[in-house]
Amino acid sequence: MDTIEKTAVVTGAGSGIGRGLARVLSNAGMNLVLVGHHEPPLEETASSLIGNSIIVEADVSNLEDVQHVADETIRAFGAAHLLCNNAGVGPFAATQETTIEEWEWVLSVNLWGVIHGVHVFLPLFEAQKEGHIYATASEAGLYGVPFLAAYNTSKFAVVGLMQSLERDLRASGSSVTSSVLCPGATRTHLVEGERPVAARREVAVAEKTKAIKKEAAEVVANGMDPETVAECVLEGMRKKQFWHFSHDHVPQTALKQAQIMSASRELSQL
Repeated sequence: MDTIEKTAVVTGAGSGIGRGLARVLSNAGMNLVLVGHHEPPLEETASSLIGNSIIVEADVSNLEDVQHVADETIRAFGAAHLLCNNAGVGPFAATQETTIEEWEWVLSVNLWGVIHGVHVFLPLFEAQKEGHIYATASEAGLYGVPFLAAYNTSKFAVVGLMQSLERDLRASGSSVTSSVLCPGATRTHLVEGERPVAARREVAVAEKTKAIKKEAAEVVANGMDPETVAECVLEGMRKKQFWHFSHDHVPQTALKQAQIMSASRELSQL
């Protein structure tokens, strides 16, 4: 993918993989549109970039906000060439502990945020006969991870959406391309993030959930650097790859899990 003097829109750019993508793409010569829910983290990201950038506060779960992002991008840079649907949330809880409010919140950001991005930017890319739509999924989008039911569900859906999008683009002979990232453990704040208390039901969190969340936080803290993950994405785009894997074990584990599910229904093996 030729990046020089092109413009990339990155949602969830205030931290984690989003910030890593912004830095890597800026270093590659792209203009950046930094999108997020709060301005201070976006300003911190912007201060670390070497090229041109603008900040757009937006809630990707809101279609009008995403349209506003597109409008501001065109106003500032004249065109958009790469959309990075990266914003994500994921309250840590077992399926039976996840509230309806949390289900709605996670799906509104992780899935509808991507749907809104595709809906708004795909026509722009088709009209200019150039563009790439990328989405950050997860290894949890390929095999179910315990205590992340809502997150798993959203990421499985993102993988399915992106697979369908890529096949539709190729079937129609479109010049627009797409790709999806399924990273393993990456140093982000995802495990720490939770729905604001005012919008949640009070639930009794089991001790086992607390213990596993602590273990997960340790794994994430020792995970891959977000910029290293972003470098994998950029390299994959340049090679015109649909799948981006930052960790070699992810596709291998996905295959193993599929084989286990096919061979046995015993929960102890899942």
